Amino acid sequence: MTQRALKLLGCLVAFNTVLAACTTAPQPNAAQASMKDLIFLTRDGCVNTVTMRANLDEALRALSLPNDYQFIDADTLATTDPRAGYGTPTVLYQGRDLFDMPEPPVPHPPPT
Repeated sequence: MTQRALKLLGCLVAFNTVLAACTTAPQPNAAQASMKDLIFLTRDGCVNTVTMRANLDEALRALSLPNDYQFIDADTLATTDPRAGYGTPTVLYQGRDLFDMPEPPVPHPPPT
């Protein structure tokens, strides 16, 4: 396997694990409801946004899920919003970091 394929596989496994752990009993339109809980956080100038978003979109396609997640510029969030303290890019599902990073405390230091 190529390094890109391994990274995609890791992203798929992590996303599938978080998605499975965070969902409850199946409901009508469960995939659509869960996509509203998926947030891609970034900010202007983040050099990894394009790659991370492409990998997320590819993982969602592989899982036959829509890619109508929220795309949020972290710089537009209130300083009291914990999401503004995450490094970028970050993917959140139901308020939890996809890679299980803890929620940043408020107030948080400015990005570097």
